Amino acid sequence: MKKILIIILILTCLPVFAQQVKDTVKTEVIEVTRSFEPKVQDAYKLDINPEINATPEAKIPVKFHIQSVPVASTFQPEKGSMANFNPGSMLQNAYGSYVSVSGGNYIQLQADAFVSYPVNDQLETALIFSHYSSQGGKQNATVYDPFYHTLVDALANFKTEKSDWKFDLGYDGHINRLNDNPSITTIIPVPVDTYNNNFNNFHLDINSRFKELFLKNLSVNYNFFQDISDNNEHWTKLQTDLVFPIGNIDIRTKLKTDIVSGHTGKDKHLSPATDLNLTYTNYDIGLLPAFTIENDKLVANLGAKIYYQNDTVYKKMQFIPDIKVHLNLIYEKLSVFGGFTGDLHQNSQKELSQKNPYLQLKQNIVPSLTPYNIFGGFDGAFSTAFAYEIRLGVKKIKNYGFYNYTGSSALGGYDIIYDDMTQSYFMTKVNVGVGKKLDLKLNMTYMQNNPDRLGKALFIPGFEFKSILIFKPNDKLNINATFYTVSKRKYGTGPNDVLKAHNDLNTGIRYNINEQITGFVEAYNLLNQDYQIYYPYPVQKLQIMAGVAYRFDIPKN
Repeated sequence: MKKILIIILILTCLPVFAQQVKDTVKTEVIEVTRSFEPKVQDAYKLDINPEINATPEAKIPVKFHIQSVPVASTFQPEKGSMANFNPGSMLQNAYGSYVSVSGGNYIQLQADAFVSYPVNDQLETALIFSHYSSQGGKQNATVYDPFYHTLVDALANFKTEKSDWKFDLGYDGHINRLNDNPSITTIIPVPVDTYNNNFNNFHLDINSRFKELFLKNLSVNYNFFQDISDNNEHWTKLQTDLVFPIGNIDIRTKLKTDIVSGHTGKDKHLSPATDLNLTYTNYDIGLLPAFTIENDKLVANLGAKIYYQNDTVYKKMQFIPDIKVHLNLIYEKLSVFGGFTGDLHQNSQKELSQKNPYLQLKQNIVPSLTPYNIFGGFDGAFSTAFAYEIRLGVKKIKNYGFYNYTGSSALGGYDIIYDDMTQSYFMTKVNVGVGKKLDLKLNMTYMQNNPDRLGKALFIPGFEFKSILIFKPNDKLNINATFYTVSKRKYGTGPNDVLKAHNDLNTGIRYNINEQITGFVEAYNLLNQDYQIYYPYPVQKLQIMAGVAYRFDIPKN
């Protein structure tokens, strides 16, 4: 504990900054273009339903890569470094495109590109490429497995006076090596080529916004998944948003359809391969009516989520209240919020494999249902430089998918165990900004997870702390530091299947040589630990990467 407090103190005193995204494959985004300046609109955020991660920092195998963003900072890691690139967020001269290349020890290579081409005033196109790989290696008898992650996206944005249309066609592929289980493979030899686990995703997304219609949004999302074991899955989502304003009340209705259909193929990690030959089709149709009340003191969303659910577990109607209230007690200083909500979530091979690349699915996919999530808290800002939020809550999740280490498999992978779980949580967030140079973000989460049958929740920590310190002394130099600590976690159903608590410290420096060229150096796992996010795959120890980024524009014809 003393070591953790010392590290936090060091982070608080470091003069560091950079705009960056956390080392995760999830869609969390950190954007810092100025110091925090709270407004009433900032406090009145109805989206205050906390998401508790199933795994701490569900990262790709190296698990420490913090991208030093060479241009405007908004992007989604799963879509490549610049999927939501917005040059307007830069205060200085910004360019619409960039390329970045970096490398480091463990023979790491990262290459990113975002190339934007404005065809005319109505049509913009872009191409995203992202590759990140590591050859791993061996250090003190510990093997670090190689991995490869490649993403390509073609984007188009078409605007008219009354509507906006966005198209996204892309590919996302991942390859990693599985550890063998000597006690099994000595009895049942496994072909060498099956030691790799890989999966591929092909997707098409269409999103539209309408300015003068009651139909405000229309989105269609399709994804095809396939892995080395011939598992495959089709996932289609359709959603529309309707808004009917009546005075200061907006009546909103969402229509949703979510269909997941898949097939489990062969367990190629056994000799001979076992044909699982399981199929599943899960779909739900949702009607989400709500109306919003907003004035100087109150913002309230009063609605419900009505689903017809059809899958291997349920074939029934699901009614879930959706009530969220935010009340301003002291203007910009103190607000209270609370809610009673829930949702129906379609699990998928795509999402489960992206969070855990060692997954070897051997069963059908089952949706998860949250019949209630009751939460409350308060937030506000003491000044333009200090903002805070505190919340607590409890929720029930039915058919939650836990990752379970399959020690009986020929290779060290994971499958899914479903169980119902009650989860209580306490979260606090603090944002501190000093002028336009310094920002500090602190986030602490404490949880109690109680599965009905498993006894202990697998891969969900009881405590998690994250801090990000970012500093920009001038237009040339950007320095950053991140620190997080995660409590111990269960990785299997055995009494001794426990992963130790761990800490992680990372930092990076960017220097803008000129408006177009940026050099950067990044260091990950400064504590030089070989802890495990997933057993038995230790993360790589101290990593140093260096690279250069070049910004440019492609002019219109």
